Amino acid sequence: MNRIILIIFCLLSFVGARAGEPPIGKSIGRWTGFGLESMKENKAGGLDYIEVTMNNVIGKDTAGVRDRAAALKADIDASGLKVWSVHMPYSRKLDISVLDDSKRAENVQYMKDMMRVAGVFQPQYLVLHPSSEPITPVEREQRLANSHASIGELAPVAKEIGAVLCVENLPRTCLGQNGEEMMKLIEGYDEVGLCFDTNHLLYQSHEDYLKAVAKGKIRTVHLSDYDFADERHLIPGKGLINNKALWAGIKENGYDGIMMFECYGEPAQLDTARLILLGELPQPDNSGKDSLEFVNASWEITDLGKGAQAMYAQIPMFYSTQSICVVKYPMKKFSTDILHRPGETAGKPSEIGKEIGAAFALNGGYFHVKQRIPSVYFREENDRLGYTHPTELYRVDGLMGLKDRKGRKAVIDTASDTTQYDAVSEGWDQAMASGPLLVVDGSIAVPLLTGDKVDGANIEAMLQEQKQGSKIRTHYSSAQFYDKRHPRAAFGTDDEGNAYLLVIDGRFKGKADGATIYETAYICHMLGMTNAINLDGGGSTTLWTEKTGVINHPYDNKKFDHEGERSVPNLIVVY
Repeated sequence: MNRIILIIFCLLSFVGARAGEPPIGKSIGRWTGFGLESMKENKAGGLDYIEVTMNNVIGKDTAGVRDRAAALKADIDASGLKVWSVHMPYSRKLDISVLDDSKRAENVQYMKDMMRVAGVFQPQYLVLHPSSEPITPVEREQRLANSHASIGELAPVAKEIGAVLCVENLPRTCLGQNGEEMMKLIEGYDEVGLCFDTNHLLYQSHEDYLKAVAKGKIRTVHLSDYDFADERHLIPGKGLINNKALWAGIKENGYDGIMMFECYGEPAQLDTARLILLGELPQPDNSGKDSLEFVNASWEITDLGKGAQAMYAQIPMFYSTQSICVVKYPMKKFSTDILHRPGETAGKPSEIGKEIGAAFALNGGYFHVKQRIPSVYFREENDRLGYTHPTELYRVDGLMGLKDRKGRKAVIDTASDTTQYDAVSEGWDQAMASGPLLVVDGSIAVPLLTGDKVDGANIEAMLQEQKQGSKIRTHYSSAQFYDKRHPRAAFGTDDEGNAYLLVIDGRFKGKADGATIYETAYICHMLGMTNAINLDGGGSTTLWTEKTGVINHPYDNKKFDHEGERSVPNLIVVY
């Protein structure tokens, strides 16, 4: 008898949802490649529902699309699957938030036509993107208003076909980056719900998002996993989301629907993901994978003499490729200098390094691009050569410097208040403000996710500078700087008297994806730095040694070579 019960239990584990557990669904991105036989296999494997995505019908005539939709619906019915939702088409050309009123009206009308075609599938929900991208800070409020108006026009058509319109949160510069924006988009529309895409939150935590959206407004979900740096659409359990806590939060918010997965995976894999979300299976700890990849990386090591060495590796970390270059050297055997070369005296690190007879050179702190002067506090002995500009305050929270004239005692310290600079660096021979602090006393000092912090003071300072004709390049929010991947540079020290010059290449997809601020701090920590501070990154990121030339792949020429250096007005040079 016990054996029979066990066999029945094993069989049931592969046939749809178990008692009390939500059914599972899968979003199909294309109508082709998911034919009747494939549907039957998915149904037999335990899939219950599907979401039909209409994105591949853009540009097709309405009658032709309706015929194809009817044929697909017949196959879905024959397979035993059910349609949970239809994802409306999306593209840059179909943006319902565009500023051009005539174009917006055209896009809204097209969407209405496609929604009526979607009625063939008899969906419970229609999923809609509130915008495309990119969207600039200046136009954001108007685009939010336009999208809100468009959603109001589309909601009655969804009701007409017996479905609920659900607006999906989106990543990067799209509308709907956070819960507050999502509520603005559907304000006043009681009949409109939300589609919560768990992969799209880049500037807000899942917990804060669920606090921001009204209870009961989440009507459908797109479940997948990621690394908090960009959307990855991994099967839950393959990324870094705390899936058990996430699902509990979604349920607490009032959601009582199915688990709709928007990721690649067979039903058995999705069923495992369901059990992880429910907390019935332990979630794999993927955080250690990056450290293992780092430790086991094949480093190219060059002896630079006197105990110094240059290291380079391309490492699969953070679901990306990290191109990492570092020079590690014992400070007591070298002299380090923070070199000030403003205006016309600015130059490329390799050129200045050769000119002054340096052994190594790394680009330095933040600067005004047009004038090529520091945009942060900079002091040599008693001469103050730079001031921290208001546009830098969202990222500058520390000082780095040299205590002695020989440049053999480096120091990194906290200084988040500009009035503290002189007091904190009292007795130092040189000091430069920078940030953020990455590692402090052996611990990572920055959060995994900064969140959506649009800095009004930073924007105002930037706009004032632009009115005066200055070409200020800055990030309009902390999140864009902290949580997006960029080329990075950093300076660090350890407890054994070594200093580190670090660069992480970026903006070369698949070869050098760049790092977030947290990922930069993680790499500094893995290298053994006990204190580290972020320097100017982006196109300025360059590391040169006399023996190797430029080690990294500077981005300014947009080629993955060693030629794309940018002229900079301050550097860290080592003799």
